[in-house]
Amino acid sequence: MTELGDELLAKIYKDYSQDCYLYAFYFTKNKEQAQDLVSEAFLVIAESLDELNEKQINYFLLKIIKNRFIDWTRKQTVAHRWRKFPSHVFQAESQQLSTPLEEIIGQERKRALYRSIEKLPKDTREVILLYYFLEWRIEEIATYKEWSYTQAKNRLYRGRQLLKEELTNE
Repeated sequence: MTELGDELLAKIYKDYSQDCYLYAFYFTKNKEQAQDLVSEAFLVIAESLDELNEKQINYFLLKIIKNRFIDWTRKQTVAHRWRKFPSHVFQAESQQLSTPLEEIIGQERKRALYRSIEKLPKDTREVILLYYFLEWRIEEIATYKEWSYTQAKNRLYRGRQLLKEELTNE
């Protein structure tokens, strides 16, 4: 790889590694396995850097992560169960609540949200993750999922409605 290629790969890693890790962790619920998936994705990107344009890279990385995870789960004999996201994963939620009671209430609300997200259909759950946790626009989700804009928007809307129903019932 040339020096220019190294610089481009470093820029790509800086721009997309955090989103890729969160996406991988969404699937694996395991820090080490998520890091492995991200590493594999960046190795594939490094090998095919000449053939990709910059707009494709983010989608390509996430597709690699998802496909590698699917391959891994097929090889496993024990069924993989979804668990809640640990709160340390999300750096954006680093606000300190003022009292221990508020902290406990905040943690319980997060747990309820994560449990509700787990109950959503697979594609809807993924759209919610991409939109709210990775802060993708609906157009990006539609492109990634190979849906129309309307399909992605409807899936997000239905997901919100299902979450609202689930959270009000708890």
